Amino acid sequence: MNRVHQHDFQIRDLATQSVTLFPGRAQVVREIKAQLKPGANQITIIGLTPGTDEHSIKVEGTGSAIITDINIQSLPNREVFEDVYPDSDESESGSESDHDNDDEVTDSEYGDVKDISEKIATLLDEQRRANELVASAESRMKILDSYGIMLASVPPNNNTASKVQDFDIITGLDTYRTEREKIHQDYMEGNAKQRELNERMEKLQTDRSRLQKRANKRMAKADKEKAKALRHRKLKEQKAAHKRERLVKEKLRIRREREAFWPRNVYIVKVSLEAVDFTPVTSRRGSVSSDSATLAINHPETVAEGDIATTKCDLTLSYVTSYAYWSPSYDLALSTTTNSGTLCFDAQLTNMTSETWSKCKIMLSTSQADFSRLNDELPTLVPWYVRLAEKRGFGFTTHVPTEIMYSREEESYKTGTGLRNARNTEKPRAELFGIDNVDNRFGVQPLPLPHQIYSTINQITTANSQNTATTGGGLFGRVQDTNPAPTHGGLFGSSQAVATVSPQSGGLFGRVQNTNPAATHGGLFGSSQSVATVSPQSGGLFGALKSNEGESKKKDQLTVDKLAMSSSSFDGLLHAHGEIGAVVMEAKPDLEFQGSVFEEVGFTSTYEIDGSKTLSPASNPSKQRVARVSMTSVTFSHNVVAKYKPAAYLKAKLRNESNLTLLKGPTGLTLDGTFIGRTTLPRCSPSETFDLNLGIDPAIRVAYPKPDVKRSQTGFISKEDSSTFKRLITLSNTRSDEQSKPAQITVLDQIPVSEDERLRIEIIQPKGLVAGSYGVSTGAPENEGKEHAIWGEAVSTLKNGGEISWDVKLNAGRSVKLAFEYDLSIPAGERAVNI
Repeated sequence: MNRVHQHDFQIRDLATQSVTLFPGRAQVVREIKAQLKPGANQITIIGLTPGTDEHSIKVEGTGSAIITDINIQSLPNREVFEDVYPDSDESESGSESDHDNDDEVTDSEYGDVKDISEKIATLLDEQRRANELVASAESRMKILDSYGIMLASVPPNNNTASKVQDFDIITGLDTYRTEREKIHQDYMEGNAKQRELNERMEKLQTDRSRLQKRANKRMAKADKEKAKALRHRKLKEQKAAHKRERLVKEKLRIRREREAFWPRNVYIVKVSLEAVDFTPVTSRRGSVSSDSATLAINHPETVAEGDIATTKCDLTLSYVTSYAYWSPSYDLALSTTTNSGTLCFDAQLTNMTSETWSKCKIMLSTSQADFSRLNDELPTLVPWYVRLAEKRGFGFTTHVPTEIMYSREEESYKTGTGLRNARNTEKPRAELFGIDNVDNRFGVQPLPLPHQIYSTINQITTANSQNTATTGGGLFGRVQDTNPAPTHGGLFGSSQAVATVSPQSGGLFGRVQNTNPAATHGGLFGSSQSVATVSPQSGGLFGALKSNEGESKKKDQLTVDKLAMSSSSFDGLLHAHGEIGAVVMEAKPDLEFQGSVFEEVGFTSTYEIDGSKTLSPASNPSKQRVARVSMTSVTFSHNVVAKYKPAAYLKAKLRNESNLTLLKGPTGLTLDGTFIGRTTLPRCSPSETFDLNLGIDPAIRVAYPKPDVKRSQTGFISKEDSSTFKRLITLSNTRSDEQSKPAQITVLDQIPVSEDERLRIEIIQPKGLVAGSYGVSTGAPENEGKEHAIWGEAVSTLKNGGEISWDVKLNAGRSVKLAFEYDLSIPAGERAVNI
């Protein structure tokens, strides 16, 4: 049996050639350099992320070898987490060497005092000897004096006379004198010694007192320094403890993040090759010699490894994986003085796989991965049968037959029960990544996973088949729009839009019904509209945010917002619903960003990022600058519907002057150098225009008082009751700058439309205003005077349905009154009501 030479490679050890990110997936190309030995070889690549689509794995390469077999398996991850990510045992140890230095009291502090004390003790001994010498002299002197007194007081009797006569007085006196001189000498020496010792003692005691005071001062100072050092040491220990705590928390955070991307299962690719010296050529052109693939020969190199010659083989491994994608993000700066804007197109790169793609070429593609799904089949119309229902009660019903408004198949497709979604076939992320019981070990609640967010949104979308509304915060108030198309958070207020029930997405050859309400994007082939747009609400700066939705919709919106805001790890996942939770950071004007190269091939737009970039698994996306688009013609206008709310709503109309297709995504808005808030940029192709509702402009004031009504009765035979209604709209442009451009304002109001020929409605003012005719000049200044006479101009038109429109050009610092009056006539005794 021939020996098979094994070559094992870990996926993290392979170089990454390129990564192409799509809005929902990513395609990875890795390089494998192997030295093949003669005969059978098997290359095993271990550790492909569990989100890999096994049917997308391809192996190609160059070299003198034949690929005989490719085997792909999904097996449990045999690696040990602690072996791949060993914990650091290095600990911060504080220096304790000087802790006891201050506790030691050396003899140097009291050395001089001790020496003086020893000298004083010696002097005390000498003083005692001197005192003893003086006391001895005094005692001997007394004895000598007593002896002399005794000689002088002897009576002359017979007994003693002979002895006195025998006594030599001269000799006695000489002895007395000699002894007394000796005693006196000793006494004087003793006194002199005492005086000397006393002087020395006083000097030593003075020196000792002085040194003692100095030593006490030093000790007091040392005690203060000791206390200060103790406080400093305690503070240092507290800082060290806090530092250790931060290090522990950081290690825990890093570990949790790594555990979140630790694969439970991995894909293993085994490539069997046969190393040959040459490739046989078939005898007929176009024939197939075998079912095996032959690698392209690119001057194979032969290297001697010991006694066995090896052949160099370069392979490329490409595969498509989920949990890695990109999403657009924008920064839009508008200027009302120059009517221009600058749009910064950024890409948020997300890698939530278990792989790290190091120093590779990053490309962004607008191609939708859902477009090529084979199981996303074109719906087939089935016959729609109806029948008469049994009568309920008596008589005929005049209500609209809602039972046959939609067929059963149509309703099933709308609710999603008739759809087969390829995204639902993917396994939940919790089954692919993580370590068992990780949350129990650390005592924390698990973060919401992508499939949980998708599942929650799907449940809300399915339960609420009726219309939903999106609201967004603005700067000055709240915007309400009845346009059925999705609207976005206003610049000066919030906006509301009614989203259609049926999800729509642009298709290649027409509109295609999306099979997944949780995965609709503004894509390559047209704009898309989700069933229910889920958008986190942001309050206005000056206006409060309100929602007129039902309680159930509020709860559903709150549930999704909690899921989206509970962790920044999955903010980017909401891009499938038209909103991407991302942080927009304004770039400094003097800072250049790394750019990209744009290329459009067929139906796909590709952006190639300059240089090499590393994408590591992370919960938060990274931002990359794609392009900077200048918009030189921005039109600002105002709309007023004073009948519902006396406010002027600002709107900007922009034109995409670049050759880039702007995808739908979140946008940070800056107006005249001031950051306002966030809104959503709609999909816009090159040379197309789009509108952004910017909310209420407080500089335009609107007054709409109650109507004036005058009643009368006309006719002799057939009397009629007539009512004249007069309404007045006052607009004031409070901008005081005379150099400011006039404000373009469109004012809308209406008169009732009669559904009965006996009820007649006639417009009295503006005069000559009829439906379908040219506009009529109208308007008058609010204040009298020459300076207010030149206020601007206004033209009114009447549209079908009783809608009156005024196109007003109002100068800065001026006001205008727009009046309209209509007469309503009905037969006497009748009354008009709303339908």
